Amino acid sequence: MSQGVCSLGFSPSYERYGVQLRRLQADELELVRQWRNDPKIASQMLDQTFITPQMQQAWFERLQRSDTACYYVAWFRQQPIGIASLTAIDWQAGTAEPGMYIYPDEFRGNLVPFCVAFALNDMAFEQLGLTRLYGKIFTTNPASIRFHVACGYQQLGEAEGPLIRYQLVPDHYRPARDQVSRFIRY
Repeated sequence: MSQGVCSLGFSPSYERYGVQLRRLQADELELVRQWRNDPKIASQMLDQTFITPQMQQAWFERLQRSDTACYYVAWFRQQPIGIASLTAIDWQAGTAEPGMYIYPDEFRGNLVPFCVAFALNDMAFEQLGLTRLYGKIFTTNPASIRFHVACGYQQLGEAEGPLIRYQLVPDHYRPARDQVSRFIRY
């Protein structure tokens, strides 16, 4: 995979499991900033800094020049519901760190988060040709730990302070995805 795929000619959207991932646009920045600053989202972030409009704009401008990060707004039933991202992309090693959050409460405790995660993972493995995804989860977030395990992630070593590291490879992801996705009816 060549460098620059995300910023130069990367597909503007990806759709599967009833979810569409659309590249983050400038006119969505304020909505995304409000979601990100909400304590229910911010409290689960590695960086819990309050984001100002100026900080958000500067981040978005850096993102436009990045070949190591892609951010998408997740859409479900024609409404924006959250963010899905791939960061720390290493094209040579075939690795990235996925991220995701769903904002509306009505889409958080059901199969919709799996739909978003599966669409992101499928895109990472099938379209981008990545071979390994890495995640970091707070030890105090058992729901996220259960979610990642259900998606096929495997823990890497012992917890490091407040974080547990996980990895996902296609051979573990596909059976886990297939087990859950048979219940998806979107």
